[in-house]
Amino acid sequence: MTLARMHRPTLAALLVCWVSIGIAQTEAPSAPRKEDQQQSSVRDAYQGGWTTAAAAEEDRPQLDLELFNNGIGTEATLQLEGLRASRNSALNRNQGELTPTDRAVMLQQAEGLNRSFPNSFEGHMASYYAQFPAPTAYQHLELAAELQPERLELVAPLLTKAVREDDRSLIKTAASSLKARGEVAPALFVAANDILLSVERDGILIAAGEMDAFPTLVLQAEGKRPDVLVVDHRLLDDPVYRSRIWRRISARGAVPRDGTSFISALPTSCDRPVFLSLAVGREIAAAHASQLHVTGLAMRLTSKPCCDIGKLESTWKAMRKTIDAGPIGRNYIIPASILLKHYRAIGDEKRSAELEHELRALAQRLGVTRELISNGILQH
Repeated sequence: MTLARMHRPTLAALLVCWVSIGIAQTEAPSAPRKEDQQQSSVRDAYQGGWTTAAAAEEDRPQLDLELFNNGIGTEATLQLEGLRASRNSALNRNQGELTPTDRAVMLQQAEGLNRSFPNSFEGHMASYYAQFPAPTAYQHLELAAELQPERLELVAPLLTKAVREDDRSLIKTAASSLKARGEVAPALFVAANDILLSVERDGILIAAGEMDAFPTLVLQAEGKRPDVLVVDHRLLDDPVYRSRIWRRISARGAVPRDGTSFISALPTSCDRPVFLSLAVGREIAAAHASQLHVTGLAMRLTSKPCCDIGKLESTWKAMRKTIDAGPIGRNYIIPASILLKHYRAIGDEKRSAELEHELRALAQRLGVTRELISNGILQH
C-alpha cells in the first residue's frame, strides 16, 4: 500500500504525526558536568535535547563560568553557546529547517563573535554553524579542530565532515568517538536499529540528520548492517557530496542538480533499493508520495509495486518501539496506522482489536491520542 492509495483521513493523520527531525527540539541548557571541564551547556538533538521547550532566541545559556578556561575567556564561550541555542530554537520552530532570516541572524552572530575574538576556536565554530552546509563551513571546522582538538563541540561536526567526504574509515572512527564522547541518547540507538530493520539488503537510506543518521552510523561502526549506505539529507544540496555519493553507488547519468532531483533520480539510476527514513518529514514525503511504501520506520522509494503487508507486519513485531527517542518515537504511529487500516479493510477483527489496543497505548504515551482520533485512525 503506498501513501498515495491511502484514504485521505489516514494520510492526514500521518502528516499530523510526522515530525521532521533533521534537528529536533532542544531542551533548556543544563549545567556542565563537573567531571568534564569542556562540556557544552547546550544539548543537541542526538544528545536527547528534546525533552523541554526550546529556549527563546534572546535567552542565554546559564553556565558555570569557572569551568571554562580556554585562553579566550568566558564571553567567547557564552556567545558561541548563545548562537548554538538560538540555532536549535530556530530549527525547532521550523521543523528542522533554517529560514533565510534565521541564517542572516546566525551570520550576524558569527561575524560579531569573530570581530571580538578573531581566529578563536569559538569564532571558527560559530562560522561553521552559520555557513553549514556550504563547503566553507568545513574550512572553519578544520581551523577550530587545529586550535582545540579535544573540545567536545567538535565531535558531531567531525562526523558530519567524514560523511561529506564519504570516507568509510573516517566515518567509523568519528562515529565511535561520537558514542564515546558525544553522549548519544540511548533510545536513539534503539530507534536506529528499528530503522535498519526497515531497510532491505544493500539499501540506500536517506536520513534526516542528527537523530537518525548519527546513531545509525554508530551501529554500523560496531558492525551492524554495513551493507546499508546512509546518506545525510542535510548535505544533498552540496554538489561535492552529491557527486561522491553518485560515484559510490555507480549511478547512471549525470549527477542531479539539487537534493530533490537527486532523491527522485536514485531509483532509476542505480541498482540498489532506495529508502527514506520517516524522520525526513512530511514535506519530502509529500514530494514523492506516489512512490513511497512504508516498510517500518523507513519508506521504500520506487515506482514499481513492492508493498508486502506481511513483511511490514513482521517488521512491526520485531521492532522495539521505544517512546524515549523524542520526536522519532512519534514515527512508530505511521506503520501502526497503515497496518490497522489494512486489518480493518480485510475485516480481520482480531488483529484490528489487538493492534488498536497497542496503538492506543503507544499514542497515549506519546501524547498524540487526540490527533489520531480527530483523523479517524482511532475510533474514540
